[in-house]
Amino acid sequence: MLTIYLKELRSNFKSFFGWLFLAVYTFFCSLYFVIYNILNGSPYLSSTVSSLVVILMFVFPLLTMRILAEEKKLRTDQLLLTSPVRISSIILGKFFSLVTMMLIASAVLLLGLLIMSFYGTVPVAESLLAILALILLGSMFASIGLFLSALTEHQFVAAILTYGAFIFIMLVPSALQIFFASNKVVSTVAKAIDFLAPFDKLLTGIINAADIFRILSIIAIFLLLAARVFGKSALDLALVGSKKFFLSTAGIVAIIVLIIAANVGANYIPVKYIQYDATKTGYYTLTKESKEMVKSLDEDVTIHVLTDKNLADNALNLYLEQYEAASGHIKVKYHSQKTEPTFYTAYTKDAPSSGSLIITMGDKNRVIDSGNYYIREINYNTYQYDTTGVDIEGQITAAIGALKEGKEFKVYFIEGHNELPPTDAMIDRLRKAGFTYESISLMTIDSLPEDCSAVVVNGPNTDLSKEDVKKIKSYIDKGGVGVLLAAADTIETPNYDELLSSYGAELVKGTVYEKDYQYNFQGEGFYLVYQPVAHAITNKNYSGKRLSLLVQSRGFIISESDDPNLVCEPLFNTSDTAVAYQVGENGEVKTDEDVVEGPFTVAFYSEKISEAAIGKVTVIGSPLFLYDAMDAATAYANSDLFIESLNYSCDTGVVATIPAKSYEMPNLFVSQGVALLYAALLVVLLPLAEIIAGIVIMIIRRRK
Repeated sequence: MLTIYLKELRSNFKSFFGWLFLAVYTFFCSLYFVIYNILNGSPYLSSTVSSLVVILMFVFPLLTMRILAEEKKLRTDQLLLTSPVRISSIILGKFFSLVTMMLIASAVLLLGLLIMSFYGTVPVAESLLAILALILLGSMFASIGLFLSALTEHQFVAAILTYGAFIFIMLVPSALQIFFASNKVVSTVAKAIDFLAPFDKLLTGIINAADIFRILSIIAIFLLLAARVFGKSALDLALVGSKKFFLSTAGIVAIIVLIIAANVGANYIPVKYIQYDATKTGYYTLTKESKEMVKSLDEDVTIHVLTDKNLADNALNLYLEQYEAASGHIKVKYHSQKTEPTFYTAYTKDAPSSGSLIITMGDKNRVIDSGNYYIREINYNTYQYDTTGVDIEGQITAAIGALKEGKEFKVYFIEGHNELPPTDAMIDRLRKAGFTYESISLMTIDSLPEDCSAVVVNGPNTDLSKEDVKKIKSYIDKGGVGVLLAAADTIETPNYDELLSSYGAELVKGTVYEKDYQYNFQGEGFYLVYQPVAHAITNKNYSGKRLSLLVQSRGFIISESDDPNLVCEPLFNTSDTAVAYQVGENGEVKTDEDVVEGPFTVAFYSEKISEAAIGKVTVIGSPLFLYDAMDAATAYANSDLFIESLNYSCDTGVVATIPAKSYEMPNLFVSQGVALLYAALLVVLLPLAEIIAGIVIMIIRRRK
């Protein structure tokens, strides 16, 4: 085999087509690398590799078209077949020479990975896996091209056949799955001939042994076919006994059937035994919290997917396989929208998007729209929405947790005083935690509804009336739950301020200013940055050492009360050097006014015990605590604390919410001048040098 391998490798480097392949492939490797990873600063190689698949399809026939067809045309195939070299050695030697050419051309990606490491953090495992996927894909194309080259002695015909096969692989299976999704026979066939499917998982960072085995099986099948076609006459004459059977047409068919059967069997192995998530932060792996929650299920849960499995989101399928593997109580069923277009009507009147989920437990159900699977944020450079994270696990775990708990928790946000309305992101986080949301005006009701689990006043910009305050106070005194965000000191809100001060902490006049730089944001004294005090509500943030940001915060001083029916516990405390300044409407600090010396409490939890029940209140000094920009700046530590305060006060018993998993790693920063230098070296000079080398070698050979 080694002799054939070295001969073919030398032949490729003596041929202009070999150098042309290297030049074209290196050009596109370098071009996509510079565009995606250098100019756009992406730390991932997967985008570059996925763009190279089509390029590989169109340049590989430059090598494969001649590798066996030329032997037949020149009649050197008879010399090979009668030489003391086995057919398997001939085929494998030629195959590995093709793979080596692709490896040489792909070396620029390894160089690119090294370059990227100089300019930021790179997910090395995911990048190497993407390169491995490309190598396996190229090996599969090499085996297919080798087989098709064995069918003819005309290089042009071999090239046409190879291009046709590659186009078929690229277009036909996916088209069949789209247009015949409801036909199980056609879908099964389409899935079986979808040779590109295993590479999708590899490019997302998932290593599945069944997928690797499938790729190697495809390569083995085409190499066997190539050996049989190329060496048919020699094999029929030379082989005897068992060898003759195994390399006969019937024998090879039997081997292929066994390989296919082994692949079918591999699909029944539980994913937990054969699958590994190589992504840096485990994007597609269930967290410990989710696994523990589903293991505790004592009722059956069915996850209905409103589409065919082969049309469902790849990441969704990965997660659903893990949910099924984690608990025997969970079953997943797919429903074609062609054959079951009205399936959803048994659970909801509004039609969910294609690929959405309906999760059922007994007579209870939850609908998760497919539009909530991913986090999409606007890119202010392109003014388009980019996918920045995956939230599939968070949505499913929250839904199952809410069904398991069985109780509906409803949160009412008070409106009518220019409060900040909850954002779509906040409403979604509430829903994930098992809460439903509604806005309500106190002017239109005599008392808060009976289904109210908690009331939220989100930093009013005008004062509440005495009647409004009375309604909130009455609800809490009867065992209700409240989360109250203070109004800014620039606004006169005596009624609301009196309500806040009635729960065990006196509200201080002024806005808290931190003189200690360790507790303010970039020297801005009114931007307070604190780690919470240890408390059941703050446990998640406290244990993770997560900081919260409070802007325009009011300060409180916890009263030294002997009342055993009133408990007041701090959640955030300032430093000893904090003060409270009077601030004007335009934001100017009135230093000539009275300044209150700290330290203060800027958020607290209070329980007020009465004969009827225990009222529970969380008071937060900053009216902007839940404002999107402030929350995002803390990596959502603010909203996490808000959700946990509701969980604790309402005693939901729901598992802690699973946050969305961010795709984002810090972008690489490469200056424009350096980027242009890499473009010149990799995109222009390197391919040009390969073309020149090919021309020079061709001229030298012709002169000889």
